[in-house]
Amino acid sequence: MALEIEEQHVESLSSMGQKLCIKNFIWCKEEWPAINYNDFADGDDIPTISLQAILNGKKGQEYEKLCQAMVSAGEKWGFFKLVDHGVAWETIENFRRQLHELFDLPMEQKLKGARSATLPLGYCATNPDYGQNLPWAEILQLLQSPQQVVAFARKVFGDQHQPFSDAMIESMEALEKLGMTIFEMLAHGLGLSDDFFTKNFEEKEATMIRVNRYPPCPLPEKCLGLGSHTDPHTLTILLQDEVGGLQMLKDDNQWVGIRPVPNSFVINIGDTLEAWTNGRLKSVIHRALVNKEKNRLSVAYFLCPTTTAIIDCPPQLVDPNTNPKKYVPFTWGDFRKELIIQKRVLGKTALNRYLISP
Repeated sequence: MALEIEEQHVESLSSMGQKLCIKNFIWCKEEWPAINYNDFADGDDIPTISLQAILNGKKGQEYEKLCQAMVSAGEKWGFFKLVDHGVAWETIENFRRQLHELFDLPMEQKLKGARSATLPLGYCATNPDYGQNLPWAEILQLLQSPQQVVAFARKVFGDQHQPFSDAMIESMEALEKLGMTIFEMLAHGLGLSDDFFTKNFEEKEATMIRVNRYPPCPLPEKCLGLGSHTDPHTLTILLQDEVGGLQMLKDDNQWVGIRPVPNSFVINIGDTLEAWTNGRLKSVIHRALVNKEKNRLSVAYFLCPTTTAIIDCPPQLVDPNTNPKKYVPFTWGDFRKELIIQKRVLGKTALNRYLISP
């Protein structure tokens, strides 16, 4: 029976003339998940932080506590959930509806928005971004560029592109604002000037959004929606739906399921921010599992600095005796080129190039 399943044609993820079978999506045995997509242990869940107390703009004692809580979560987990974040949930729900409508379209219509010379980012299926294995996912990637969003939407929806374009642009703007708030709070909690990070994000040339939709999978015990990886960017704001599947590697040896919480975002530290803080904040390996019954939608907003931004930890985060400098300075542009050369699977291959030898 298992062999029969593996030979089944996967029409929903076969594009560009491919005739893929389930066996094409099977990962190496070492990557097979030992826990299910909906296994959660409350004692091991990542911290949850509420911004309710500071939504009115006041920055008193409660603000100090929240900044320290963010830094603590970044140091211990590299992840935290954010609730009462100030992003209108109507905006997010409308965005999700538009995304599901996109992914529900026939393959030939979605492929009108496929990556091309005129659209370097866009829709794709079966794209092995993290090594040779195929992820069980459909993917949409776009820069935070209204022009690119509209160009993609026009290709797919034609004259009816406005609802999708408006939802995508509005959501990106809301997530950017939230991201700047998080950067200010992390900087404050680390004892840096509040604009230490944000001043490097005035241009949005590299900030992007990646939407993954994971269809039901007949063989979830051998397939993955997204393999083990760290995010190379500075910070990720992740919107996951009510279907579980996101897992992070706690202490480099234990996979922990991140329980979905309504009206929340999952925040995780990227490789660039780990280097920028001299290892204080940790970029942690994570992955996405799939299941047999349900579609799962995941929206990741990756905040990236300007190409010329110099990633160099400040002296406040260096101690020659207890915490010496770990990375040589580099620009985001140089790091991005390194990412094209190196595949970032099971570790930080590209980032490790900048490690200072002990």
